[in-house]
Amino acid sequence: MRTPSAPNAWPRLAAASIAVMMLFSITPARAQSRDLVKFERAKEQFRQGMVHFNNMRYLASVEFFRKALVIHPDYYTAREYLARSYRLAGFTDEALNEWEILSDEAPDNVLVRARIDAIRFREGGLFAPGRTGEFVLAGEYASSDLKRFRFPHPVDVAVDTARNAYITSFSSGKLVKIDPNKQGLDVFAPALDSKLYGIDYYRGRLAVTDFGRDCVYLMDEGMKIQRTFGSTGNGEGLFHGPQGVCFDPRGNIYVVDSGNHRVQKFDDNGAFILTFGKQGSYEGQLEKPSDCAADRERVYVTDTGNNRVAVFDDSGNFLDNLSIEGSEKPRGITLHNSSLLVADEKQGLIFFDPTSKSATTFASWEGGKRSFRRPYAGLVDRDGFLYCLDYLQERLFIFSPLERRYSNYDIEIASIDVKKFPAVALYLNVRDRGGKALYGLTRDNFSVTEDGARPSGIYVDYLKDKSPSASMVLCVDRSRTMGGYHNDIPWVAEFVLKKMRRDDSLKVAGFNDDYRTENDFDWSRRRALKALKARPYGEGKNIGKALYNALADVAPRINRRGVILLTDGVVADDSFVRYSEKITIDFANSHHIPVYIVCLKEKNPVLERIAAATGGAVFTAREMDGLRSIYDRIRKGEEYRYVLVYSTFKSPTLKGWWSDIRIEVNYRNQKGTEWGGYFVP
Repeated sequence: MRTPSAPNAWPRLAAASIAVMMLFSITPARAQSRDLVKFERAKEQFRQGMVHFNNMRYLASVEFFRKALVIHPDYYTAREYLARSYRLAGFTDEALNEWEILSDEAPDNVLVRARIDAIRFREGGLFAPGRTGEFVLAGEYASSDLKRFRFPHPVDVAVDTARNAYITSFSSGKLVKIDPNKQGLDVFAPALDSKLYGIDYYRGRLAVTDFGRDCVYLMDEGMKIQRTFGSTGNGEGLFHGPQGVCFDPRGNIYVVDSGNHRVQKFDDNGAFILTFGKQGSYEGQLEKPSDCAADRERVYVTDTGNNRVAVFDDSGNFLDNLSIEGSEKPRGITLHNSSLLVADEKQGLIFFDPTSKSATTFASWEGGKRSFRRPYAGLVDRDGFLYCLDYLQERLFIFSPLERRYSNYDIEIASIDVKKFPAVALYLNVRDRGGKALYGLTRDNFSVTEDGARPSGIYVDYLKDKSPSASMVLCVDRSRTMGGYHNDIPWVAEFVLKKMRRDDSLKVAGFNDDYRTENDFDWSRRRALKALKARPYGEGKNIGKALYNALADVAPRINRRGVILLTDGVVADDSFVRYSEKITIDFANSHHIPVYIVCLKEKNPVLERIAAATGGAVFTAREMDGLRSIYDRIRKGEEYRYVLVYSTFKSPTLKGWWSDIRIEVNYRNQKGTEWGGYFVP
């Protein structure tokens, strides 16, 4: 039986999903009494472990959960939390081992099996989002259903990092913004004679062409105009019916000046740089081009009138004409990994590999019952969802790859905060099966059940609504080899310190053989510099331990977080013995914390891999632009965590009661389930 002060041996989830396991067998009274005493001792260890777990001290919680299992080996909840603690601490192999034990004891437990499969999928690299195979419809936005957010005769679409869709409507001259749950958010209508056409999104900015007014608008995500450039004509920076537009990875802007049969390049403020192309059908010539896409070296232009894709370098020099098999009237074009995605008005969406010259067409779904009629634009977002805008049907279709359709979301509780009980705050990570963070979820996508009842008034935008600020650990290499660079440390750190604001915080930590605090989290530039100018150099170069502890220090903080390692770039034989490269990466990725590394001597491949795998970067002291960017990358970084806040119906009189929590996510026909719990304080 369950007692008011004890957690279930296993959470009570759906009977069809989980086998109900009993803690005690029917035994003589004396044996039952001994088991109950052992369980109470184990429960006390479990309770202590939960305190550390909810404070994100995962390695400390591991010790208590292990003690609970030594006392009572069948304490299934303790083993589940032991596995979670290992995973959140970056020890993925150890987590898998504990979940495998649970799976052996309850082979029909689908949640445990799902966790194991998700990790093995990720570890084995078996999931490739956006594969050009079969697709299934995940959602659609119909213009006729959206009232004042209607988009008649749509021509182009962009998607931001929160999965909001921006759709240009040619006939109405409007731009509409729609959230992932099909709710209209905003409308932009610049003028009565506007005919909005092309749109692209890059790092919080939108570029939109106005075919009717021969200009381009640069705006923020709130669709507030920051700058307008261009007017009617055929000279430099002038347009005659601009259509497609795109950013390159440097923020430069390419505009397809269709009426002048050319493409123009501008900097990120709209200042003219160059123009290329002229009317014709020979090499380097264009006939009514429609759209463009750019990487760091090449610009791809849909040469619609000539039924091909023209390729130029970033200086406007002609490179190649690509004839795509099956294409009849190419219009929209975007890049996806190494492939081109071309929206052909007559054929559908075409995935084209410029290297192999192979093409795959996607034109219908549901066994051919539904199909595109006149697709104008297509793109694949960073999470692998495929978008197609159909001009005639006035719909935006969203598809997921077939292999993703039948995989669940991976949800994990990172901690539960009950310090303001009866308010309960659940800190969650939500990922797809490929391990990518799931963006753009709202309250409508979450369902929370506590002890079989659903609390009302769930608030999910706690972190989203906070003003961005940064919490960082500056981890300084104090090994003997770094002594010669002592005078370089303060001026390199100044690239961060001079930008900090009062709502930011920075911890200075030094390391050689050990890791120590030299100045705790603080906003003071003066105190940070004082700590950096000290000379505590010594033997050892335990980089793994330093990075791991720095990540542990910053993980619980509610700001945008980052770790900055300042070193000479030399890696010793014992730098990653206890905390390996993989453990460091897995720990950072479990909490979405980027690692930035500044090397005063040379870049080391191990450090480069860690930075790249965690979303950070490696810079030398000579790369000034890179050093200047570190603070902004951290402070302006995306917030990947969700915090669900609600008021529980329980009262403090139930102190010590274990409350079961079940969380479900339902988004675009895919689901995920997580369970957990807390002791009433």
